[in-house]
Amino acid sequence: MRITVTIALVAFGLSGVSAFAQSDNFYADKTITIVCWSGTGSLYDVNARFLGRHFTRKLPGNPQVIVRNMTGGGGVTATNHLASAAPKDGTTLAVVARGMGIEPLLGGEQTRFDPLKLQWIGSTSPEVSVIAVRSETGVRTLDDLRTREVAVAGPAPGTDGVTYPNTLNNLLGTRFKIVTGYRSGPEMVMAVERREVEGRGSWSWASFRTEGADMLKRGELRLLVQMSLRKSPELPDVPLVMEYAKTDEQKKILQVILTGQTMAWPLVAPAETPKERVELLRKTFLTMLADDEAKAEAKKLGIDLEPVSGAEIHSLLESVYATPPAIIDQVRELSGRKK
Repeated sequence: MRITVTIALVAFGLSGVSAFAQSDNFYADKTITIVCWSGTGSLYDVNARFLGRHFTRKLPGNPQVIVRNMTGGGGVTATNHLASAAPKDGTTLAVVARGMGIEPLLGGEQTRFDPLKLQWIGSTSPEVSVIAVRSETGVRTLDDLRTREVAVAGPAPGTDGVTYPNTLNNLLGTRFKIVTGYRSGPEMVMAVERREVEGRGSWSWASFRTEGADMLKRGELRLLVQMSLRKSPELPDVPLVMEYAKTDEQKKILQVILTGQTMAWPLVAPAETPKERVELLRKTFLTMLADDEAKAEAKKLGIDLEPVSGAEIHSLLESVYATPPAIIDQVRELSGRKK
């Protein structure tokens, strides 16, 4: 699965120019709504508002952009809304939970969308997540969790904070106790600080650098493992979860589970969005993230910029959905999704 993106400039024929000209006119005097699955203050929310500001600057027609937070179901509510009730003309987009790309594959009963039909616009970067626990637990490695139960916060089924610890419990014999119902990252941070829980089942490293860094410096937290297909260069001493896989089958299972890390902060449009508008949105997305003003603001906000294209996200999902059914059945069972 690829991590680094190369952006190629493609010369469009006359028909392409005509299509883009129509899209250019479309967004004049329009308002785009970006639906964000997570609560205000979360990094998903920060990401959505960052994208909105730069779409206003860079998208032909300079439309107004507003962000609407729509929490619930660990991101399923927002994604279902985009696929069903939202306008299909390119004026409604959504920043969805990264796990939504494989949620139907894992048997999510509440899903009302087909990830292979949705129009993926792109992601600001891939992501590495960590599992962190309070140091007072005495837990130093995943191996310690085979004999000691640790309560970790997670939003809802289908989110990384639930899927990851469930999978490790069943695949490696760890003993995470998952406490669900949290609506945002800041809520889970407070729960860890107040000792309502002893850690988090998944913590995006981009968020941890601002939310958890002080606790780590004070010695209150320990990072157990990186949940990704590659290590962060900032965490050379924290083991990668793939290092714990003993068989090819275990590696394949983890690769499916970790799909969302490559499409970490996905922006998506409804399936029925006109093709020329999708292409314009994708093109603008990549162009604006290469802009100096966007780079400067991203650095200030703690948003990593290593853009993943919408076409690449779609290709990744096609590959995952072609995974042999026997492996998918195991993924469902091990992640706690199959009873």
